[in-house]
Amino acid sequence: MIIKNEHSAVSPYLKDASNFPGSSADAVVIPETTEELVAFLKDNDQPVTLSGARTGLTASGIPLSGLVVSLEKFRQLEGPDAQGKLRCGPAVRLREIQEHLKGSGWFYPPNPTEALASVGGTVATNASGSRSYKWGATRNYIEELEIVLVDGRRATVRRGQSTRDPLVFDDGSRIVFPEIGYTSPDCKNAAGFFVRPGMDWLDLFVGSDGTLCLFTRIQLKLLPDPADFLSGILFFKTEEACWDLVEALRSSDEEHIRPCALEYFDRYSLSRLKTEFPTLPSFAQAALFFEQDVPDEDAFDAFLESWYEFLESREVDLDASWFSQSPADLEKFHEFRHRVPLIINEENSRNNRMKMGTDMAVPDSRFQDMMRYYRATLEEAGMPYVVFGHIGDNHLHINLMPPANQRERALAVYDRLVTWILQNGGTVSAEHGIGKIKKDYYRRMVGAETLDQLIQIKRCFDPRGLLGQGNLF
Repeated sequence: MIIKNEHSAVSPYLKDASNFPGSSADAVVIPETTEELVAFLKDNDQPVTLSGARTGLTASGIPLSGLVVSLEKFRQLEGPDAQGKLRCGPAVRLREIQEHLKGSGWFYPPNPTEALASVGGTVATNASGSRSYKWGATRNYIEELEIVLVDGRRATVRRGQSTRDPLVFDDGSRIVFPEIGYTSPDCKNAAGFFVRPGMDWLDLFVGSDGTLCLFTRIQLKLLPDPADFLSGILFFKTEEACWDLVEALRSSDEEHIRPCALEYFDRYSLSRLKTEFPTLPSFAQAALFFEQDVPDEDAFDAFLESWYEFLESREVDLDASWFSQSPADLEKFHEFRHRVPLIINEENSRNNRMKMGTDMAVPDSRFQDMMRYYRATLEEAGMPYVVFGHIGDNHLHINLMPPANQRERALAVYDRLVTWILQNGGTVSAEHGIGKIKKDYYRRMVGAETLDQLIQIKRCFDPRGLLGQGNLF
């Protein structure tokens, strides 16, 4: 067990990509085994905040008091086995998993933008990424979790263990899932506890935002590796042309038009990318990154030809567009996609500006209305902003970037966007979770009565409220 209590040693654990202010902790506790963690928790009575790779955007891992527990030593990585199961510790990073799987015949579909995120963090937030358009979020790929409660009790939770039955811990104690009237929305959603009648216990812990338990071992379900990926970046003279193409792609019944990713960039995203990608067309007011998995190498040309024909029939400028022809192109296009949030985070950090990014989504039927409302509201606000993200899921990231003297005004703009999203059946978080930053919006989303029901779940696992204080509630 490593304990750090010098200010210089604790301070790196007091910040993450959210730039959330007001953090505080007395010490950082770093167990090296599950047994050490359990022994420590059994004797601890201070608030505990979990620390991962500190890439989070909602301040879930930022302590307000008490202790930080970092599982950075939990880095085991085993498999995959013949059934495509991979076992890992919560501190393993996504990039390490992708490297580990090269040549194995398997791949892990969730690909959040931040490849340095820890697996534990992505499980805690039910993170997704660009390929969630086809394959869904992290929850779909969790087969087993070893969990430890803040009082030191431990359990192994497997897929298929229903909340209709008690959850049994290593000391023989049990937790019965309380009667809850709330049901999580059907759209892409990462806001708070996942609740569905008769769901698996695993589904509750995935996305629980560091408030119910600690993960010490994670078993992932993998999929057979596609033979190849076809991808491209399409550029448009108007935003509307891009939006219309997205709807055409989503409604297409053509055999080879089945994208696994559809990602959007507005003109302010493109202006930031121009310095690193100088061949970006000067006319572009919007861009769309698409990716299509190809199951058989011999079918690549047929897929490419189908995409050419589809796009040409909708008057997309093929000469100005970029299409992958090699693994290097694929890597370049992913770098194009991932650079935008990194550039924004760097700008925020350089200017000591707290990130103000939305993470909302609506049902398909409200897509065009959402895009028009976003543009009108942001232009009226008259402050810097950037819009990019998972347009296939109606899930855009709006980043407000106000000067220091316009922060309150920016919060009012954010509030207007939230109000519209909730009035149109959406969610206040489709990917990053709630944490400390969005909990007021979460209360508005679910309502005070439902929030009281969800707090009942929290109390079943953490009656003293020691774990993840300030997150969700």
